[in-house]
Amino acid sequence: MDYTTPLAPACSASPRRAARPIRRVAVAVVLALVASLVGAGARADEDPPGRVGRVAQVSGDVRTVDADGAWVPLPRNQPLSTGDRVITDKDGRAVVQIGSSTVRVGAYSDMTVARLDDDKIRLRFDHGQMAVRVRSTDILGELAIETEEGVWVPHHPGHFLFDRVPGQVLAAQAWSGDMLLEAPDSSLPLAGGQRAEVWREGSLQSTHYRMVAIPTDRFSDWAIVEDRLDDRYAAASGGASPLPAEMTGANDLGRYGRWSSSADYGTIWTPSNLAAGWQPYQDGNWSWVAPWGWTWVDNSPWGFAPFHYGRWVWLGGHWCWAPGNWGPRPVYAPALVGWLGGPNFSYGGSPAIGWVPLGPNEPFYPAYPVSPIYWNLVNGAHNVPPIRRTPGPVHGRPRIVPTGPIAYANRGVPGAVAIVAAGSLTSPQPVASIPAMQRPDHRRILGEINAGRVTALPPPAPPAGRSALARSAPVVQVPAAGVAPAAAVAPVGPPRPGVHPVRPGLTAGPEPIASQAIGDRRPVVGVPVPAAPAVVPPPAATPVVPAILAPAPVGATPPGFVNGPVAPAPAIGNGIGNGMPPRPGNAGGSRPPSDPRDRR
Repeated sequence: MDYTTPLAPACSASPRRAARPIRRVAVAVVLALVASLVGAGARADEDPPGRVGRVAQVSGDVRTVDADGAWVPLPRNQPLSTGDRVITDKDGRAVVQIGSSTVRVGAYSDMTVARLDDDKIRLRFDHGQMAVRVRSTDILGELAIETEEGVWVPHHPGHFLFDRVPGQVLAAQAWSGDMLLEAPDSSLPLAGGQRAEVWREGSLQSTHYRMVAIPTDRFSDWAIVEDRLDDRYAAASGGASPLPAEMTGANDLGRYGRWSSSADYGTIWTPSNLAAGWQPYQDGNWSWVAPWGWTWVDNSPWGFAPFHYGRWVWLGGHWCWAPGNWGPRPVYAPALVGWLGGPNFSYGGSPAIGWVPLGPNEPFYPAYPVSPIYWNLVNGAHNVPPIRRTPGPVHGRPRIVPTGPIAYANRGVPGAVAIVAAGSLTSPQPVASIPAMQRPDHRRILGEINAGRVTALPPPAPPAGRSALARSAPVVQVPAAGVAPAAAVAPVGPPRPGVHPVRPGLTAGPEPIASQAIGDRRPVVGVPVPAAPAVVPPPAATPVVPAILAPAPVGATPPGFVNGPVAPAPAIGNGIGNGMPPRPGNAGGSRPPSDPRDRR
């Protein structure tokens, strides 16, 4: 054959007809690509959120509701997500971190995380005192605070306060920044240095407000001083920290350790003042948290970011944390450990299970179904090779699990492998108190691992009645704070000028500066605003420690919170004789005991 001769077409079809098969192939390729993208997006929609909140501090009596509906103490470093509730008694305070934002909750307060995912942060404030510090412009438009009167949306970074004595009007103020109230019938902008009292009245429940002076009280002083301390530590760290602002818990690392550089691992963080023999993932407890499953809750005041992002490495005779190379939105993981065990692995004659901190470049295997997008995101900062398709089902679930001999880098570090009895994780008890954790023979365990008698395993089975590995996992049902039954709503009159609610330690402001209905959406223009008072440092506080309280029985409620011996309320009146209007549904100054707004 003369290869210099052009090949003749296979048939005498016209060029247009000959191009049809090519077009059909191209269309099929495009449709397949679109279908794969749609499928990946659908799977990604079912992934757990990459953003999470954290209980950074607790003092006094602070509680939440567990999956059984029981009131339980809220410990430090407990992760928070949609549906979680923070409620404090007369001596309680709590600090919650969500990425770069900080929420401080005072005594007699009730706050619920209405929504927390990769798209929105919605906090529902019912009563008490709550300060919200917004530091980053990246979350503007995603963060909002819900109240009975409407939704407050910060428009610029700033420091905001919400204050309500149960049964009375809401006060909202901006120490800095500005926010907008989006009420059902109107809107109200609030700028830095302004404080507004907002209520709804009349048969149409029209929204009204009045501008008042910014008072001083112990909670406000504490919130401002603590916020300045956070800024000071952040400034002291300078550019040493490589962490993105939206990594929850990252703000605490500057005050509890130091940053340095490693030729092998990049920027690393070394904790200070560790106890002798300290090991990662051994000073705390395991807790079952939906939708992630087994979650590590550490005891250290800095113990959140280093246990839910990054990897641990033994370097120069001490532990260092390598955060990896994250983008602006890091992805939370419940615990970055490798689980190990096997039929021939036992301790003290009983079946055992263990875990070891993951090292750099080692993948995290979620115990819950995830999409390839999620798997790549949660591991992508650590040079873990990506996957491009959903793995096959494992035990009926599309999970990625490790199998086979153990190759974890940290297995050879003395004491790094934690070993407990296989059934010891059924309750959130401190790991250090479990008998099998009393310094096991590390050489023998390492010999078992090297001999191949210990294999990599998925996390242990969930406690009885729990399943966080399916979309049908049980969800904590929390009463909608601030929502009264329809029959309880009653018209209320406007507040009496010149009279303000007073709580212990609160200095009442002078006469109100302005009062008008905002149903016509008129903005606040030209309203004189008094200068903010000087910050008076609060007295020395006692050390912040988690509240240690016995779990309440199922269906019970904490004493002094609801349906029990209610703690005496501050001397503020009942909404009748003090000139302030009761909240809707509180005509006459009282509500049925079952009303969730009476929970203090």
